[in-house]
Amino acid sequence: MRIEESIIIDRPPEEVFEFLALRSNDPVWMASVVESDWIERDAPLGVGRRGRMVQKIFGRRSEYIDEVTEYQPGRRIAHRTVEGPIQLNTACITEPAGGGTRVTVLAETEKFVDGVFGRVANPLVAKLVRRSFKADLAKLKRILQSETQTVG
Repeated sequence: MRIEESIIIDRPPEEVFEFLALRSNDPVWMASVVESDWIERDAPLGVGRRGRMVQKIFGRRSEYIDEVTEYQPGRRIAHRTVEGPIQLNTACITEPAGGGTRVTVLAETEKFVDGVFGRVANPLVAKLVRRSFKADLAKLKRILQSETQTVG
């Protein structure tokens, strides 16, 4: 299962990526994220660095440990779940788009829900995740574009 959503933000790619790469910003723009930080706080950002994220979805709190699997400064950061209820591969990608930035978030997993119930639930959960991605990206755009107006 692959879910991918994009949005254009009127900010330079380097600034958008810098915001996205800072884990403490995750709860600021992602509705389901309660906490997010690096486990090795002083380690350089790059492949192998591990982080911890706590999400609250449908009133249920879940904790994940993830590891950076790909890092291209200013362009792409990808993670895979090392520990958590769902094995998930995710990425945030920034690329120039006109005078701004196309931001793409993606998630890949075999399934969100196990068992017989999963056959029915997985497509519905994927639809909810897609809707959540769209809302999170819209919030990210509002945050970053409002910073543009207050900086000048």
